[in-house]
Amino acid sequence: MKRIVVDVNRCAGCRLCEMTCSFRHENEFSSSKSRITVLKEDFFGLDLPVTCWHCNPCSAMESCPSNAIQRKMNGLVYVEEEKCVGCGKCVESCVIKAIKLHPEKNFPLICNQCGGKPLCVQECPTKALAYIEVEIEKPKLPSQILAETLKRWKIIA
Repeated sequence: MKRIVVDVNRCAGCRLCEMTCSFRHENEFSSSKSRITVLKEDFFGLDLPVTCWHCNPCSAMESCPSNAIQRKMNGLVYVEEEKCVGCGKCVESCVIKAIKLHPEKNFPLICNQCGGKPLCVQECPTKALAYIEVEIEKPKLPSQILAETLKRWKIIA
């Protein structure tokens, strides 16, 4: 399955991915309405874009009391907004913290990969994002990615 992957060594933290995403889906520039979130680790100056990995099994889907989160035939997880009760259990259960609630409409914002042509990947000026075929079903946690990067850079042991 194709997924959006990040090269943390290339990310400059510009947040253009967030702005591109929110404008594409919400017609406004707002990081709180983006389906991708740039986590910042200020002490070492690292930035890590995080977006839905469409895990299988998906803890967010399993925790949804109204079955508003489903999986399409192509393997992507999506939200049926009209079924969503806005409880936030999906946000709490997502292990990589890739889901947040829409600040006004109170439904989960989950990346849909822009129908196979993710705009965040196309617009990333440093090419930190790639849309590639990945066999791994379970993603690494953001903290694991940052720790591995710090070890590779010989900042921590």
